[in-house]
Amino acid sequence: MTIDASAVTRRNLLRTLSAASCGAVTIPFFSKPATAQAAPRAAAAPRPSHATSDGAERPMSYAPLEAHRVAILFADLQTGIIERSATNDLAHLRRAVGALAKLAHLLEIPVIVTTAPSDGGPIVTAEIAAALGSLPQYARTTTDAFTHAPTRDAIVKTRRKTLLVAGVATEIIVQHSALSGVTRGYQVQVVVDACGGLSPRTEDAAFGRLIEAGVITTSIASIAGQLAGDFTTPKGAATLAVLYEMASG
Repeated sequence: MTIDASAVTRRNLLRTLSAASCGAVTIPFFSKPATAQAAPRAAAAPRPSHATSDGAERPMSYAPLEAHRVAILFADLQTGIIERSATNDLAHLRRAVGALAKLAHLLEIPVIVTTAPSDGGPIVTAEIAAALGSLPQYARTTTDAFTHAPTRDAIVKTRRKTLLVAGVATEIIVQHSALSGVTRGYQVQVVVDACGGLSPRTEDAAFGRLIEAGVITTSIASIAGQLAGDFTTPKGAATLAVLYEMASG
């Protein structure tokens, strides 16, 4: 018997198509070719921000310090208090305070000196007067420079909205004054190497609270670097020289 090969092929094809219609067979050459999946687009990098304790995001921004916008608050840097710094070596603390005072003199930055009451009158650390001469001292009866009217008025009269704060103790006069300054619209920066805390644990807690409130923690090195601007100019070079002098001890 002669077999018609073409007839067999047609019958086989019909069976295959019938099975495929019932979902029993997959026909490779009738299947839809796979298409390449487009690679997912990379998400845009999020803008840097600072998360507060309530979950809010505060966008971060930066602009270098400008001397004509800055005032400095020296707080309770006096005999009987400055020696109580347990987080910053006293010699280093004095050098940092002296460097900040020298920067104020060089760049004509207004300075406010506030003190706590003391028997016989407060004796402010000599490094401030060595750079700036005799300055008014505002003796407070509060632990916050802004809740003492004469000190607050002295700060306001500078008409500067960036306030650098240095003092002892970080947890008390520095923290309270910085927090009050922020609530009054000042950009407050705490100069950490010109401050001293009562203990590492309590100072860390103070820094955490300050940062959360929007206070900037900074250093003499950062301040001098920003204020120097073009350090090939005489004033820029002199500004950095203050930093080098402090760093060399």
